[in-house]
Amino acid sequence: MMITDAIDIKDAFIINVGVKFEVLTLPNYASRDVLLNCTNKLKDYFKTSKRNINGPINTSNVFTVLDSVKGVQTVKSVNIFNKAGGNYSGFGYDVEGATKGGVVYPSYDPCIFEIKYPDIDISGRVTTI
Repeated sequence: MMITDAIDIKDAFIINVGVKFEVLTLPNYASRDVLLNCTNKLKDYFKTSKRNINGPINTSNVFTVLDSVKGVQTVKSVNIFNKAGGNYSGFGYDVEGATKGGVVYPSYDPCIFEIKYPDIDISGRVTTI
């Protein structure tokens, strides 16, 4: 039996992250166009409106998003890292320590992963074999 009908609402901690990636393009595709399309796909994937509080970041989903871009032959690497201080959230987070099996897990406290400045915080490059 409930004693009260009161609920506690807590603010979630914002954890700012950045993404660096490397892709290999197919022949006859302009590297700059493919890179721009990859960046735009990631901006859409990481929109805060599509994220959930205490939702993990699954790097295999990031690989899939990048691999779906026309002109991408393969995704060589994806690196997710914390950005804290300055214009970013003051909450530092050990992304590497919280990553198990390609999934970045959130803390036990309510938090949300956010890419604050997508034009700056998402960067990629095209590499060769």
